[in-house]
Amino acid sequence: MTSKIIIIADKKKAAIDSINQYLHEHGYEVKVVYDGLDGLNAVRQEKPDLVLIEPALPGFNGFQICSLLKYDIKYEDIIIIMLSDSSSDREKQLADTSGSDGILTTPIDLNELLGILKTIDLKNE
Repeated sequence: MTSKIIIIADKKKAAIDSINQYLHEHGYEVKVVYDGLDGLNAVRQEKPDLVLIEPALPGFNGFQICSLLKYDIKYEDIIIIMLSDSSSDREKQLADTSGSDGILTTPIDLNELLGILKTIDLKNE
């Protein structure tokens, strides 16, 4: 079995260190970026199994990146989950409109994240 690739795009380094470590411990290959343009380029280069992305990135924001990827046939199947500090109706609407596959409210429940990853793994088998 090949390692699954996950890209995390979040401007808050401290917030994603524990997620990064947790994912590595569970056998996932993780690439971390801190702004929108780097996130978009990383996804296009790596074609990951999952993208975890913060909406409020500098440069392109998470919603813009999600839209660019989801409406491009080369990347439309990549699962994109927004990492949000808020679960407001407005943010949920923006995530849905951009094509996001879901929202995880931060701080992230690592067991919930692992459940999502297991679902992705089953779909890809």
